[in-house]
Amino acid sequence: MHTNISVKIINEHRLKVIAPYNEEFVVEARLLHGTWRRNAWWFDDSAMDRLRELLLRQWNTTGEAPYDSCSLLIRNLNKSARRGTVFLFNRMIAKAFGRMSKIKMGDDIYFISGTIKPGGDLYYWETQCVDATFVIGNFPLPATELPEVQKAISEGWCEIKTGEVESWKDELKLVSSNEEVYKFV
Repeated sequence: MHTNISVKIINEHRLKVIAPYNEEFVVEARLLHGTWRRNAWWFDDSAMDRLRELLLRQWNTTGEAPYDSCSLLIRNLNKSARRGTVFLFNRMIAKAFGRMSKIKMGDDIYFISGTIKPGGDLYYWETQCVDATFVIGNFPLPATELPEVQKAISEGWCEIKTGEVESWKDELKLVSSNEEVYKFV
């Protein structure tokens, strides 16, 4: 069982929070006077209730107890983000750093087909996903009950896959998020 969201109480008064990168979480963490150190967010224990609300809103779990993970197969996504990152279901999919830059893929994102590229003009560049088919790995199973995920499943462009990505990786001809990103341009 792999959990990439966790909340631990350290020394009775400090909270150590690990969660996938998400801009909304970063903004909220700063408002709660959180600090980023050693690959985790650190908070005073007085922030616990607001952190629980935030984690439940984003992931449908607080990370205080282990949970099961799954993968989401996303088909033919068309989405762009002006001067920023393409997010889907609170997970970073891809990020360009300028119109002519390479693309940085999010953690546990496995590209299958389509196009993920930088675009736009010099100042108003964007990250573009055009008919992109990919897998989001290590997705919290409780988060599949969130309304936006359920809507995508009912519309047919999102499918829940259980088991490890490696077991069906060859079948879909996945490209790991750790491979060179210029293949996506």
